[in-house]
Amino acid sequence: MAETKAEGSKTKAKVIGLRYNNVHVLELEKTMKLYREILGFELVDAEVLGGGLAGMLVLKVKAGDYMMTLTVTPPQHMGSLGPVGNTNHNHFMLRVNDIGPIGDRLKEEGYVLENDNYVNDLYTFFTGPNGEIIGLSSWQE
Repeated sequence: MAETKAEGSKTKAKVIGLRYNNVHVLELEKTMKLYREILGFELVDAEVLGGGLAGMLVLKVKAGDYMMTLTVTPPQHMGSLGPVGNTNHNHFMLRVNDIGPIGDRLKEEGYVLENDNYVNDLYTFFTGPNGEIIGLSSWQE
């Protein structure tokens, strides 16, 4: 396991929780019916992104203490999935206590990380051995 120096003591760099899950929405009406009407999620926030993801709709839905995001790509970009980590993909984001040693270890093991500057960016994405897209984040809440 990767090691880090945190607050003067030697600790193991590790996953400390789940940040969120994201589902890329292909059929908005069916998706909202499933998550809201059948599964009981409540729509708590909606945001249209700018920048490189201009026009993407991010819907935050919550059930109890669990929140997840549903992302809708603008129609003009619907057929184009971006690189690993692009929010057009279904993925889950794990909270980690120190991304540096974990990212370094993943690279040593041959995993390709979305960004080389993960220590400063405080996040990265990679594809797991089963094709699953995994995000790591050391953002502080």
